[in-house]
Amino acid sequence: MKIAVLNECFLNENHLKRLKALGDVEIFNDTTTEEQAIERLKGVDVAIWDGFICAPTAKILETTNTLKLIVLPHTGYFMVDLETANKKGVKVANAPGFSKEAVAEMVIGLMFAVNRKIPLMDRDMRENPFESDPGNKEMQDRYWGFDIKGKTMGILGLGRIGSTVATLALGIGMKVIANNRSPKTMDGVEMMSKEEVLKKADVVSINVTSGAETEQFISEEELSLMRPAAILINVDQGKMVDTEALYKALSKNKIAGAGLDQVVGLTKDHPILKLDNVVFTPHAGSSTNESFRENLPELVVSAVEGFVGGTSKNLIN
Repeated sequence: MKIAVLNECFLNENHLKRLKALGDVEIFNDTTTEEQAIERLKGVDVAIWDGFICAPTAKILETTNTLKLIVLPHTGYFMVDLETANKKGVKVANAPGFSKEAVAEMVIGLMFAVNRKIPLMDRDMRENPFESDPGNKEMQDRYWGFDIKGKTMGILGLGRIGSTVATLALGIGMKVIANNRSPKTMDGVEMMSKEEVLKKADVVSINVTSGAETEQFISEEELSLMRPAAILINVDQGKMVDTEALYKALSKNKIAGAGLDQVVGLTKDHPILKLDNVVFTPHAGSSTNESFRENLPELVVSAVEGFVGGTSKNLIN
């Protein structure tokens, strides 16, 4: 059996030893083009393949004659041409939940950062150190937020990450309401429609599965349902939110603020970057040592071992 690692996925010596016990292993760290993938997949049975760096397209998959399994070192799989994979008899596995704790904690972190204006105060302090004056109306307007305890967290998508957000929110004294596209229940969480969540929540967290059906999941219509004092948190794919509609809502104070881990169409001169009521992070919600150095490689190697041993794990087709 031939196993190809097409891109860096944080495999340590122990992980590589386990893979080498299954067959010949060839490692590449820079597969970015279709041409490179086509060449490197020749004679390969199993490919550990970062679809965000080089998508498993129909063009690539059509050229594979020995490939039996693709293991994605990430959760999302919307970039995989599953129709062609199925036609070629190629199974695809992902790494579900490898960063659920990290991403859920990022939701909570962004919520506090936006609500309490932490980045704004930090920036102002660096420019000209000062002491907060509670009696100063200008400071009240610029820096004050609300108590999180007792407020309502609205979660759109109660999967692995969404349910972890719910657990954390409940732990800090929030009421939690949620919507899931398929029927689901969770202790302490009140389920309701997407529209009701948007209308009732003080903080809205987007945690739905990425895909064509969730593009612009939050548009002008959804934003119009939110409270003027509400905060939107998106640690999912940027394309789930209509950037222009969000900018309009934020700049006109239709909603109070947003915490965004990814933004579609963002350029260095986009006006949303000038807003003080938005906190940005560079799609780093999953970026912890545990996520990438422990959980992810274990899921990847286990998927290969399971497939070879006849007990496949985390298959999506």
